[in-house]
Amino acid sequence: MNDDFLARHHDRLAAWLRDGTTADLDAFLDAHHESFVLVTTDGEVLDLETLREALRGAGGSSPGLSIRIEEVTGVTPDVYRFVERHLVDGSTVGVRVVTAVLEGGSLLTVQETARR
Repeated sequence: MNDDFLARHHDRLAAWLRDGTTADLDAFLDAHHESFVLVTTDGEVLDLETLREALRGAGGSSPGLSIRIEEVTGVTPDVYRFVERHLVDGSTVGVRVVTAVLEGGSLLTVQETARR
């Protein structure tokens, strides 16, 4: 994993949420390990199927959205920390610090912490 992977991965998520193109959702989800777990900024723990279901109905729900990945730090070869900035029409609407753990080149777990 590297900065480019993280940026492309979040570009696909933003494209799905912004434009609702199914290929973007599929590409985004395909990067996740079958045992994937997300801990959201609200402390919810979502497995891959729950994330898939939550995103399935969200296509096109965020016009103007882009997601910028910044300050990527490789903690170990399989653990990365970065800042994820959500923008709508160029204005920041949310920032979170994220830790991502990989296994075999796939995202195994992600922990998001909101930055206020």
